[in-house]
Amino acid sequence: MPESSRPVTSERVQQFVQWFEGLEPDDQEVLMGIVYKEKKIREVVKSLGTMGQDQRQEVFQRLGLPTDLLARIPPPDPTSLLDVEVEWEDWKAPGV
Repeated sequence: MPESSRPVTSERVQQFVQWFEGLEPDDQEVLMGIVYKEKKIREVVKSLGTMGQDQRQEVFQRLGLPTDLLARIPPPDPTSLLDVEVEWEDWKAPGV
């Protein structure tokens, strides 16, 4: 849709809120959980991106990650963190 015909942000937010309010309460809870988890993931990525290599290594060691894993993960470029793309993949817990 061309930008000139796209509703302004406040209109889009209103449309989203109306759509969200029309969902069943259980669906609203699921959606809020997904959004919250995504926000937390982005905060972690941003935090790791601002750490120096030594500090990042200490965090990885405290998490119990193998040293060879840390060696294979290059330090993120903080300038590119704004363009981070997250690819979603549906999964089911074992036994479901």
